[in-house]
Amino acid sequence: MLRDKLKNFKRTIRYYLLRNLVAAMTRLPATAVPKLKRLFMKVFPMLFAKELRRAEELLPPEFNSQKQQILKMMTENQVQTILEVFFYEKLLQHNPEFIKVSGREYLEEAQKKGKGMIILSAHFGNWEVMGYELRKMGLPLHVLARPQAVNQMTEFMNGFRERRGVKVIMEKSISESLKLLAQGKTVGMLSDLNAREWGYQVEFFGRNASFYSSPVILSVRSGAPLIPSFTERQADGSLLLRFEKPITWEKGETMRQRVQKYVRRYEQAFRRRPDHWCWFHPRYEFASLGRTS
Repeated sequence: MLRDKLKNFKRTIRYYLLRNLVAAMTRLPATAVPKLKRLFMKVFPMLFAKELRRAEELLPPEFNSQKQQILKMMTENQVQTILEVFFYEKLLQHNPEFIKVSGREYLEEAQKKGKGMIILSAHFGNWEVMGYELRKMGLPLHVLARPQAVNQMTEFMNGFRERRGVKVIMEKSISESLKLLAQGKTVGMLSDLNAREWGYQVEFFGRNASFYSSPVILSVRSGAPLIPSFTERQADGSLLLRFEKPITWEKGETMRQRVQKYVRRYEQAFRRRPDHWCWFHPRYEFASLGRTS
């Protein structure tokens, strides 16, 4: 009990420090971002040493020859992502070509069907900016979100989303999402976190891991296309929003087989840019709790 109280106290202190820091930072122009990035790159490894050690342990063997480079660039991506969330409007004003889009035709095809669409992304690249841009494209976007460790942090992060036109679903996510899809709206979700006993056991980079079935349930029940979508950094500093061909379902497939399908699309994206995914997620912990049938 005392340990939990101490942990919540530390998280609350971290929230207030972050809130005050953001308030001070965002008074600066977009040109200050590179300097802020260099500063945070010195601080991040100290604040998140535990997470970085876990990432080193969980990075698949196939990346061993690139391990240190991937971890360094993963850290850079996390820092850059945070700054882009806070400076989003200023960065766009400074460089109107900051955001580029690939695969827009998949969104247009989905709109024509009139059954809504499901944007399946991950904690990869800058997932937050993708939501802001989809809303700017005119898509009525609702995103499924988990509460943060402390309520103030949840409200803080959701505040950025709501101010930029993204609606957040925190409760009854499946039923609410189905209602929205029936109205032809867009639902965004990240399904790369550990599902434990609420998911299905599938293969992920050669090991068993538990993934949620919710993307499959929403797509199959609503008829809405499930569109894998990823934000990737480009050499010129811009962000490319990559919308991919929707995942298709075949008759007779089990839920586990369908979950494996979308996980394979995750693997393809993460292999393409291994520095973009948050490898410090405890992805394989309690995988045996996931369903197998």
